[in-house]
Amino acid sequence: MLGLSSPISVYRMKRIAVFTSHIYNQMSVLMQQGIEDAARKHGIKVVFFASFGDSYTNLQYGDFSTYDEGDTVSYDIANLDVFDGVIAITTFVNEITKKHMDQLLSKTTLPVVNIGDYDEKYLNVICDNERSFNKMVNHLIEKHDCKDIYHISGDQNLFFARERFSGYKRALEEHGIPFDEDKVVYGNLWYNSGPEALDIILERCRKNGKEFPDAIACANDYCALGLITACKERNIRIPEDFIVTGFDAISEALNGFPTVTTIRQPFYDAGYEAVMALLKIFEGGTIDKDIQIVGELLENQSCGCGSKTVDTVEDYRDFFIKKLDNTIGIAQSTTNLMLRVANADTLEECFKEVCNNAKTAIGFKDMLVCLAPGWDKQRILDENFNNTDEEMTLVNGYLGDSEISNITFRKKDLLPLDLMENPEPYYIFSIHHLQYYMGYVIVTPELEFRDQRALQSWFVDLGVILDRRRIQRDLELTVSRLEFLSNRDMLTEIYNRRGLEECFTQYLDECIKNKAGLAVITIDMDDLKYINDNFGHNEGDYGLKTIAYALTRTSDGNEICARAGGDEFTVIAKNYTEEKAQEYISKVRSLIEQK
Repeated sequence: MLGLSSPISVYRMKRIAVFTSHIYNQMSVLMQQGIEDAARKHGIKVVFFASFGDSYTNLQYGDFSTYDEGDTVSYDIANLDVFDGVIAITTFVNEITKKHMDQLLSKTTLPVVNIGDYDEKYLNVICDNERSFNKMVNHLIEKHDCKDIYHISGDQNLFFARERFSGYKRALEEHGIPFDEDKVVYGNLWYNSGPEALDIILERCRKNGKEFPDAIACANDYCALGLITACKERNIRIPEDFIVTGFDAISEALNGFPTVTTIRQPFYDAGYEAVMALLKIFEGGTIDKDIQIVGELLENQSCGCGSKTVDTVEDYRDFFIKKLDNTIGIAQSTTNLMLRVANADTLEECFKEVCNNAKTAIGFKDMLVCLAPGWDKQRILDENFNNTDEEMTLVNGYLGDSEISNITFRKKDLLPLDLMENPEPYYIFSIHHLQYYMGYVIVTPELEFRDQRALQSWFVDLGVILDRRRIQRDLELTVSRLEFLSNRDMLTEIYNRRGLEECFTQYLDECIKNKAGLAVITIDMDDLKYINDNFGHNEGDYGLKTIAYALTRTSDGNEICARAGGDEFTVIAKNYTEEKAQEYISKVRSLIEQK
């Protein structure tokens, strides 16, 4: 039973925090759209805290295992004290991300609704996988008279794979077809599982005296698409030789050739119903059990229900051309961003270039870049960060056509400029370079026709850009410090002989060019050795520093003061007359006497 009340005042708009990942994935997009639509309809504020899950750690960039440490900070940013409920979209989170998410949610008393995957700790709004897959297999049996039906399943530790397998078995039993374990093939349910599964199934068919099965019911569309591709490579016709079905109704399955008969998961409905479940709880109601929604059967070409025409190929081509154009645009814009940032003289210009790039090429209708204190100190967060308040700085950004910069706000408030009070949903991503936290961006993204990996690369590049600016600044400070050390006398902090020689040439050339006077004044401190021997080196040093103080204090910007040797000082001065030189000397003596 879930019916926890929120500690937040009932006199303001209700607020829901959404923990999500891979926001551009088709399944995530639909769930997020369902959440947004329900929230708008019922006057609820929604803020999405988004990560990219596992693409950079598990799939491509295994060496950068610390990436997730920075990526999951998006969830730590959430100050759940200002929300009334939480929705967790857990379809694509990896083990590290899920563990971190659970740790945070275990500390809250807010009602939590889980969608996209099953989690016994929370109220779940999910697809009824068993009944939905049962519907698919029933279609194969009842409409296409299939009896020799193979099933490609996945790891049975995955609840959806286990439930779909159960739906397959139950459909066979309901129609008096014996279940045969040899007709179940297990794979990773990704595209690359298709060829191997096809080899196994064809070999088992041959052992049973058949060339092909009647149908292969795949546990998801990715596997079905991989299987169909493998069939094309071997001149096996779908559905003429045998039927292939999938599950999930991803765009590739619906726009390919042939289009895949599949189950449209109720992703949108799950998002919508998750908001409605929380709304019921906000109003004092309780929900005793998980909410399960049966998916919709889409009868397409891969089972023979849809006619095979070139129209669907054109639809498929148009869909991916749009997506490819956006992906190429992001790649090109990222190159442009790198070049523009490289030419930026200041951090302010760098931030402005980032926001201009996001507005024109990345598809962010709104974007605010908010940096944390110490963002440039390679900051690693501790476990108390979630409860820590600090001053954030909105360094640059835009809301629609309005540009915004240099605004401070408290991290506990999450959003600046009273954005928490308007009904618009916002997405928050952490800015980080590997595990080093820098701040976060607040965006309103366009989710259609965007490639997940391209957008993730853009965010990775953003962290790299800021880290490079940090390194560049540190190098400039180091070089400046080294130049200072090489040109300065450490005791008096005025120029040494080397610094004097470098400046003298510059002053001489300038005075010759302008036909101006150049004065060279030398000063020798009397009895330095006597002072050191009789009163100590501290007193001798005091005398040297007193002279240096008098020389620099008397200067008006046209003089270079240097300690040329042990007790010798030299001043070179441009635009000087003999009278001005005497005046300078007189002032120096006066200051020394006052000391």
